[in-house]
Amino acid sequence: MQLPATERQCVRFGPFAVDLVSHELRSNGRKINLQEKPFQLLAILLEHPGRLVTREELRDRLWPADTFVDFEHSINTAIKKVREALEESGDHHSRFIETLPRRGYRFIAPAEVSGEDCAALRLVSAGLNNAFTEAPQRVETRHKGQSLWRAVPDQRTLAWGSVPILVVLAIVAASIWYRHAQSNAPAVATIASIAVLPFADLSPGHDQEYFSEGLAEEILDHLTKIPNLKVTARASAFQFKGKNKDSRVVGQKLDVADILEGSVQREKNRVRVTARLIKADDGYDLWSESFDRDLKDIFAVEDDIAKAVASALQLKLLAGRSPTTLTTSGTTNPETYEAFLHARYFAHMQDEESARKALLYANKAIQSDPNYAPAYALRAGIELESGGMVFVDYSEAIEKTRHDTEKAIALDPNLADGYRVLSMIQSWVESNCREAETSLKRAIDLAPGDPDNLGLSAWLAMCQGRPEEAVELWKQELLLDPLRPDEYLFLAQSLRDLGRYEEARGALAKALDLNPNQVSMIHEVGGEVYLAQGRPQEALAEMEKEPAGLYRDLGEALAYHALGRRQESDAPLARIISQHTNDGAYQIGQVYAYRGETDRAFEWLNRAYIQHDPGLGWFKTDLKLKSLRKDPRYALLLKKLNLPE
Repeated sequence: MQLPATERQCVRFGPFAVDLVSHELRSNGRKINLQEKPFQLLAILLEHPGRLVTREELRDRLWPADTFVDFEHSINTAIKKVREALEESGDHHSRFIETLPRRGYRFIAPAEVSGEDCAALRLVSAGLNNAFTEAPQRVETRHKGQSLWRAVPDQRTLAWGSVPILVVLAIVAASIWYRHAQSNAPAVATIASIAVLPFADLSPGHDQEYFSEGLAEEILDHLTKIPNLKVTARASAFQFKGKNKDSRVVGQKLDVADILEGSVQREKNRVRVTARLIKADDGYDLWSESFDRDLKDIFAVEDDIAKAVASALQLKLLAGRSPTTLTTSGTTNPETYEAFLHARYFAHMQDEESARKALLYANKAIQSDPNYAPAYALRAGIELESGGMVFVDYSEAIEKTRHDTEKAIALDPNLADGYRVLSMIQSWVESNCREAETSLKRAIDLAPGDPDNLGLSAWLAMCQGRPEEAVELWKQELLLDPLRPDEYLFLAQSLRDLGRYEEARGALAKALDLNPNQVSMIHEVGGEVYLAQGRPQEALAEMEKEPAGLYRDLGEALAYHALGRRQESDAPLARIISQHTNDGAYQIGQVYAYRGETDRAFEWLNRAYIQHDPGLGWFKTDLKLKSLRKDPRYALLLKKLNLPE
């Protein structure tokens, strides 16, 4: 028996109700999250209760011949999702769906058709949307376990009550909903916020990770340009790569309300991108769509997804405002874009071999499209941050960085990445933090949600002797990038210099908890906290936990001096001088200043200036240099660094 089309609005079986118009599945009034393909599969089975629906029929209806998918994997996944939603295991005791091996599936439970309940619920939902377009986000949190439609009259009652009754019902229902949401919503995000997780590579060869992750990162970059939207940084969001985490866990760890996830299938020049925007607290779909395109149209897909997400979030959270206009990537050449994604993929790995590969692909992108501004900005960043590994002469890397940054901004005066790299050059290389702040302000105006800009802002505040401001900026950055141990380390250093020692220890503990295998500097900074408190023995014990290398030698040289053990302080200092003349000049100057050897301290600090040592960013607030501050040479060095006295 096939259900009449006019009646196939709401089908009930057991505790479940399926609305075939709004595509919603509910259990005892509680909405169950079910993705689009699994829902379509369930709907097809409900069209013919009791009849076998063959696998071939499902393939023809759900995955037409012009779409390329792994059918066996796709149908097995879809049926698994349906069974999970219906809380059945799929064994011989299935209550709702029977599997006929190698043939198909059959819906076997008694089903009851009711168009009225679903229609009434949709009317109330429409009223809610109209009545509360200005309401805060938490209005949309579902009241789990409570059936709203049971209190709503049927369609015959609504018909003679006219539209105002619907509005009243909507307002009453929404007020109950809102009060419950305010009291019971999880303590996660309370502002517009989203995390973009790395898209899964479902390509046949599983060799398109650079492409799938790059696409997700491009969409993330687009979203950072939306004002008043908190976008989790890539570094934190991509830590969930390959992890099948519950959306609530992801939402709580990243402190976001919404999550964008997706997948990419690529075969030769055809690409299928599936994206899904869900609520973190309950996993409900806000939007989902699949795009089957030629590779040359990937820019349009990327833009469509970003605009759809922006629209969904803004219509929900910023009522009355049109979706933000988002630009495409700036090249029409797919080969250029592929090379660019490859370059950025390797740049994130931060080792010498990967840096060389990143430069190779960035060069390829520029060769294939000499007018592609993002490729110049990317290459400039690689040259600046990895130049010491890739170039024999670091000054060569600096010159290349300057050229590429100027070229990127000339090609695209609205490229935020170009201004951020320019700010890095001005602060790290030219020691001109004031000009760097001007450039960075332009980058922030263009991409207000980019956490990298906040981190650099904190660095510039610290550089100019504003540690309180730096602390607040690093805390703001950590709201967007909560799983970054290095940022907690920077925060701890600023707190240490402000004398907020317990807070500093808390930040160090967080850094260690996030990445116990990468502890460089954590124990050394922890030891410095003890030194600042006048506890040298505890400082030494902490320093000795630091892995062998520059920072352990630095810590031990400081701690042994504080304990009055001069010869034992000399040994690690000698190791730094012999092994780190070109990358440890600032640290050598710190030790000499702490030991009261003023002339040698200025000798090495001036060498650090010549070498563009990034450690000089701490020069104005560094407590280890306190003994130098009354010396005229200190003021001279401040002037060289373009820092206020």
